[in-house]
Amino acid sequence: MGLNTRGGIPHLLNAALEEYYTEATLRYLEVIFDFGTQRKLHHWQAKAQRLASTIGEDTFQQKIFFISVHSEVTRGDLFAGKDEGGDDVAVLPKEFMDYLFAGCLRPLVSRATLFMLSCGPLVTFPQSICSFKEALLELRPAYTITFGATCFIGTVIKSFIVAFGSWVVIQGHDLGEVFTDLLNVSVELPMHTDAYLFQFEEQMASDMPNLSSSAVHIKGMRYSWYHTHHHPWGCPLPMSCPKCGSIRSWSPSKQGKDSSGAPGCISTCQSPACGFQMFSYQPRSYQVIKVKVGEGMGWIKQAGI
Repeated sequence: MGLNTRGGIPHLLNAALEEYYTEATLRYLEVIFDFGTQRKLHHWQAKAQRLASTIGEDTFQQKIFFISVHSEVTRGDLFAGKDEGGDDVAVLPKEFMDYLFAGCLRPLVSRATLFMLSCGPLVTFPQSICSFKEALLELRPAYTITFGATCFIGTVIKSFIVAFGSWVVIQGHDLGEVFTDLLNVSVELPMHTDAYLFQFEEQMASDMPNLSSSAVHIKGMRYSWYHTHHHPWGCPLPMSCPKCGSIRSWSPSKQGKDSSGAPGCISTCQSPACGFQMFSYQPRSYQVIKVKVGEGMGWIKQAGI
C-alpha cells in the first residue's frame, strides 16, 4: 500500500516466495491510496471495503502489509495525499492509520506483520512516535518494523527482506527471536539506518475481577549498529573531519570524558597537526549484541521506545 507501488521491496519479497507457494496459497495485492480531501477519503473508504472483501475471502496463516509513505521532516506526520489545490496533506500517524485501515480492512491487521517504508521522522519525534504507538495499540499487528534514517533508502533492506521471507514466512521462526539475525545478514543496512521493532503484547491482568480481562501494550525496541571506528555507541561519525576535512581519518574510539566531565567514547582525527575530537555518549538502558566476540562491532538494543 502506498502513494505509488512501482517496484521496490514488496515485489522482492513476493518474488522470493513465489517458488514456495501456489497461486492458491500466496496472494499479492497492490493498492494506491490518496485521501487528501473528503471526496478522496470517501472514495478510499469504499475501495478499502472492496479490498477487505477480497482478502477476507481467503484464509491465510500470515498477512504482511507494506506501507510506503513520506513523513514530514519537522514533526514526523505522514502524508495522506494531495488537497484540492495539489498541495501535500500530512496528518498525525494515528489519524493516518485510521484513514488507511478503514472499515472492514481494520481487523485484518490484527496479528499481521507491518512494514513502514518511511523516513526516520516517524520514530524520532516524541509526538509522532506516541501517536504511531497509539494506532498500533488499536490495530494490534503482531510486529511492526520501521527505520530511523532521516532519508531512508529502501534498497538497503533487500537482504533483510529476502531473509525475512525465508526464515519467518517459510520456515516459521518468530520474528522477535530472529530479528538480530536478519539484521546481521543485511550488508548495507547497518551503516545507513537504525531499525525499530514494535511488538504487540497481551498479558492476563490478574488484579481484574473478570479473569478473561487482559492488559495490552506495545513493546518498542531500537537496534543501532555500533563499530569502534565508525559508529561508537551507535552514533555515526561524519565521513570527513569537521576541522580539517580529512576523509575517514577517525581513530578507534577510546573511553574518556568531554569538557563537562561527562563520560563517553572519544574519536580523534588522525590527520597530521589536527587532533580534532568527537564524543559519542553511552545510551540509556541498553544491551550489546556482538556479531563476533572481539571484533568491536555489533548491535545496541534499546528497550522502552
